[in-house]
Amino acid sequence: MSSLPIRMMSMSVIQKLLKQYPNARQINSLKDNEYDQYQWYRDASDELIAFPAAELSSKEAGLLELMLEPAAAPLYQHSNEWERYLFGDNTTCPLPEGTAFRLVLFSFGKAPVFPEEGHPLQFVFADDSTIVQRDELNGYVVELQTANTLSLEELSSASQALETDIDVSTYFFAGSFHEANQATKEQLLMEHAWYNQHKSYIQRQKVSTTQSIIPLLILDRFTDMEKQSQFSIINNAFDGDPELATVIRTLVENLSNVSSTAKLLYLHRNSLQYRLDKFSERTGIDLKSFHGSMTAYLASLQWDSDKKSRS
Repeated sequence: MSSLPIRMMSMSVIQKLLKQYPNARQINSLKDNEYDQYQWYRDASDELIAFPAAELSSKEAGLLELMLEPAAAPLYQHSNEWERYLFGDNTTCPLPEGTAFRLVLFSFGKAPVFPEEGHPLQFVFADDSTIVQRDELNGYVVELQTANTLSLEELSSASQALETDIDVSTYFFAGSFHEANQATKEQLLMEHAWYNQHKSYIQRQKVSTTQSIIPLLILDRFTDMEKQSQFSIINNAFDGDPELATVIRTLVENLSNVSSTAKLLYLHRNSLQYRLDKFSERTGIDLKSFHGSMTAYLASLQWDSDKKSRS
């Protein structure tokens, strides 16, 4: 295998590498028992490519890492067909038509050391689930909708248990349930794209859902002019009191219950109410109304995102 040219960092990196290096493979051209003989990489769209490990020098591996992310070899029965379906050219869902299921995307805070018994998520999800570890830190679980489907509370408990057992923070993003049909692939890839786009926000908590990021998806559809027009006076209030964005966000997420919000933020109720009243006076936003509180909530998310971009 000759040295890999840096110019390949243009569009369709994987397709160009496949054309230049005949021994490179994609997942749909390998058998399960061949995975470990290859070094795996993925591009920004999560497409996988593999190079024979015996032919790959450390220099070549380093050059590949400038273009692609190293990835773990696919694991477990059925992972191959799910990878082909989601990120390859297979358009037929591996599950029978009409089967209800969801993807639960997961991320580890650092590369875990797996126990000898196998992947730690095997002990979390039902036996009829399929676990796919895409790289050292990320993967997904195909979970059927049955009596054994995990609740959000159970996912949260599992995250805490995993942190204790393998000393790694684990984050779950539960997708919506879908019935297997011709449109399912597009729906699943849409959720996967949402997850990647808003991962930093999602990982503020150990368990989140597609519903959790709907406000962010709404903001994505606003133009800069629309945001400036509707949020500028609210942003001024947040600039004057940076903690206020968190206060507003917590209030709305707790259904505008001032007492509950005060407890969560370790504030005196009267002190919190005073800050909320001053905010309403300054902005003209009625936090007791649905539309007012939702506007302030969206503004708080955008302000926080802008603040992180500037830092």
